[in-house]
Amino acid sequence: MKQSKQMNGTSYDVRTPNEVVRILGQARQNRTRLHVSLGETEGPESGRDWLEENDVYGFIGRSTGSVKIPLLIHNRRSLGGPGLLDHCVVRIRYTTGRRAVVWQQGSYHHGKIEIRRKAEPIVLPDGRTLHVDVVRDGQVQAAFEDVKARRYIHKLGVQAEIVA
Repeated sequence: MKQSKQMNGTSYDVRTPNEVVRILGQARQNRTRLHVSLGETEGPESGRDWLEENDVYGFIGRSTGSVKIPLLIHNRRSLGGPGLLDHCVVRIRYTTGRRAVVWQQGSYHHGKIEIRRKAEPIVLPDGRTLHVDVVRDGQVQAAFEDVKARRYIHKLGVQAEIVA
């Protein structure tokens, strides 16, 4: 059976740091929109950000079942959202203003990220051409048209080196 701890009626995984529980509970009460970075929290890769793009931005809500878990609600008009992997949180940022980091795991890292021009651009069936790769620790993470790679990096809130 899954071990949990409660705060203000919301159940969190027992492995979730108390500071994360406090911040998520406060964000739920204050209706603060967050960017929640998920990643490895145990083992040799502890602190490594998964660099997820989807289901990591939103307001904190909670489910309606007998065990109320934290949910990530996309916007104020949304009626629900996915359950938050609260024990996998490695960093929390505000989504407004300067996107300040509210909390991050002590060993947080995202690897070495580079933006590189492709040797051979890829033309997609819809006519768009991918000219740029975002490379993480030597492996292609994503491919983009020129400007969109920088937007992607900015959205994730990580640092990247531009390689010619």
